[in-house]
Amino acid sequence: MNKKIFLVLMFSLIARIIYFVYDQIIWWDAAVYLSMGKFIFSSGALGFWEPIRPLLWPFILGYGWWIGVNPIIWGHIFSTLFSLSGIYLVYLIGKKLYSEDIGILSSVLISFTWIFFFFNARLYTEIPAVFFMLLAVYCFLEEKNLLSGFFLELAVMSKFPAGLLLIILLIFSWKNIKNILELIAGFLVIVVPYLAFNYLYYGDAFSTILFAQEFLRYAGIWIFSQPWWYYFWEILKQNVLYVFAGFGVYFAFKKKEYLLTTICVAFLVYFSIMAHKEIRFAIMFLPFLAIIAAVGFMRILRNKESLVIITLLIFIISFSVPAIVENGYFNYFEDKELSGELLVVHPLVGYNAEKATLMYYPWFNSTMADYWLEYIEDNDVEYVALDNCEGGFLCDPLDLECENKKEKIYSYLENNYEEVLYSQSGYCEYIIYKITY
Repeated sequence: MNKKIFLVLMFSLIARIIYFVYDQIIWWDAAVYLSMGKFIFSSGALGFWEPIRPLLWPFILGYGWWIGVNPIIWGHIFSTLFSLSGIYLVYLIGKKLYSEDIGILSSVLISFTWIFFFFNARLYTEIPAVFFMLLAVYCFLEEKNLLSGFFLELAVMSKFPAGLLLIILLIFSWKNIKNILELIAGFLVIVVPYLAFNYLYYGDAFSTILFAQEFLRYAGIWIFSQPWWYYFWEILKQNVLYVFAGFGVYFAFKKKEYLLTTICVAFLVYFSIMAHKEIRFAIMFLPFLAIIAAVGFMRILRNKESLVIITLLIFIISFSVPAIVENGYFNYFEDKELSGELLVVHPLVGYNAEKATLMYYPWFNSTMADYWLEYIEDNDVEYVALDNCEGGFLCDPLDLECENKKEKIYSYLENNYEEVLYSQSGYCEYIIYKITY
């Protein structure tokens, strides 16, 4: 292995280990994947299930739990392996398409881009997905199309939008029918069993994928709605050096090198036309953009040392650790035996319990408020855990009846249940109710 890329990987690993010591907070989606992993390997006896989620990451996390390893530590190990391997693949792709220097510089740029670094610790699906996307592209460049299709399907099984890359690679293979068939064959190895499972379990092979798109259109959309130019500005906030991607695109077109630019533009357009926008989605094309930006930087300034220095300075300035909310709400049900049903509006509460029912799924509105009030009245619900801080129990401002109906749930619980926990952090209130017999 080249000494320079070895040093990049070593510094990247050390930085990620240090950060893990200070930041082990479990966010919303991570709690879902961890709970789904328990659900898979307990045959549904523990955890809970969200059909819209791809299966690969929950399976990996659940396997760690099944063999007796702390699934959070297990997940961090795999996330870091995917992250470091992705950085190395950026180096290999940059080196193959351009030069050794471009490979090194682009690997430094992506490794210490804050959002790429930060989500290494979040146990979300973007890091595994982009690793398999990079591996698929590298195999494609090496003309190993069967492997490329296979790894691309693993990317899709990590995050559904990765399927857009299949269309791009097929377009770039249009002159060679053998390459097209190999790509498709590799892709179908896993997708066919997955679609068959969907058909047998849900009655529709594509239901989960279509439902995932619908979910993004409606669930908490007032929270995540952003203008079309959102990603342009947010990416530059991550590192101003990405502005050189514009020059990189220009030089790529001059040399008729279209693949990386096509990947970046296709994913940028796809995520930009979605109303639901989060900067973490950009992770899926940022490694390719890093290569293009490194090309533009070197063609314009020709000073590789300054790129490394600027990247590290911006990374250090961006470095921060999320605040920890210290209360017993999220781990209240850890090791607690339940005799009845537990309703939750936050998946982390459900993850720490043996079993939970999600009140927020697929989304919360006035209709669902009516449903859950009736459900609590008619079923053996032992505990209800509510908070007003995240999307699970928040009303769309345009849903004028939702707040009133939500208050009816609170009122019923206050009259028929005992409040066993109340904590507050800022404007956030965390309450757990227990049935009084």
